[in-house]
Amino acid sequence: MRMNSRSGRVFRALAVACLLVFSACAWSSGATVQNEAKEFQAQVNNYLALHKKAVAQVQPIGKEATDTALIAKHEKEVADGIRALRPNAKQGEIFTPNVRRWITSTIKQKIESSPDAKKTILGEGNPKSPESPESAAPISLAVNAPYPTKAPLSTVPPSVLMALPTLPKELEFRFVGRNLILRDTNANMIVDVITDVF
Repeated sequence: MRMNSRSGRVFRALAVACLLVFSACAWSSGATVQNEAKEFQAQVNNYLALHKKAVAQVQPIGKEATDTALIAKHEKEVADGIRALRPNAKQGEIFTPNVRRWITSTIKQKIESSPDAKKTILGEGNPKSPESPESAAPISLAVNAPYPTKAPLSTVPPSVLMALPTLPKELEFRFVGRNLILRDTNANMIVDVITDVF
């Protein structure tokens, strides 16, 4: 009888200890995600400040502009202005190591839980990679490089997009093969890259 009572107390103590460890891990994981989200947002805000400065230095073309040559010229001027403001920009400036781990882990989880997500990402609209012979317009996965106007833009599955941090209208996530790029929509330029996301 005494053994049963003692065993019960030991079992309860172990259960409480396990629960505390699990709660601590869950809290720690939540706090880590919050920190990484804040870090990413801070880097995005820094970039947006440069973006706005570059846009302010270029003659506006108006939202109703339809002339493709004029739009392309404007994009290039904005991109050149951004490059001048961040001449030494390099990979990992916005996708810092912590942010890269978080985003990569998030994408892998979503792909594992939804096999269709991988098919969608690597589907017809994905420009694959610069080495791909099928690619009509090779894409240089370099920071500050232009995104070729003739290259397709991949579809990001809604389940993956909803799990990623929300971006301002000036930026978007796109896949090039298995690589994730952060693209400036106004400058048609690659802002940062995570290679081999999955």
